[in-house]
Amino acid sequence: MASPSSPLRIRHARIHDGPLRGDLVSPAALIAPGHGALTSFLGVVRDHSRGRTVTALHYECYRPMAQKVLAALIDESAARFDRDLSASIVHGLGPMVPGDVALAIHVGSAHRAAALDACRHLIERIKQDLPMWKRERSADGTDAWLAGS
Repeated sequence: MASPSSPLRIRHARIHDGPLRGDLVSPAALIAPGHGALTSFLGVVRDHSRGRTVTALHYECYRPMAQKVLAALIDESAARFDRDLSASIVHGLGPMVPGDVALAIHVGSAHRAAALDACRHLIERIKQDLPMWKRERSADGTDAWLAGS
């Protein structure tokens, strides 16, 4: 059980239809007196990739499995960096254009090192393990399916 000065642990993993906006990209839900550090990462759709101009992306996944993987990665990060950490991960699904936010990760912890390390760990593990695929459309009209988020 968390000590009186420890924050209430929030663990949130979600796949969302469409780009992320508003409260989905805000870390406000993790602000708590016991969190001395709150770190965030926003994955934004770029307008270029692999030497080409990107005009659109389309993300696809098997939602139940993807949400289960995100939840497991949060638990893994808590076990590794701070058992009392709070984390929220939301990944967008479907069509997106450059400038859209596709991924939001927020981590709250009592200490900055744990928050920063857990956030970086989550980014890398999501890229490696999340069963998410994206179709990238280039300005020349070609499409390419890419593994990873």
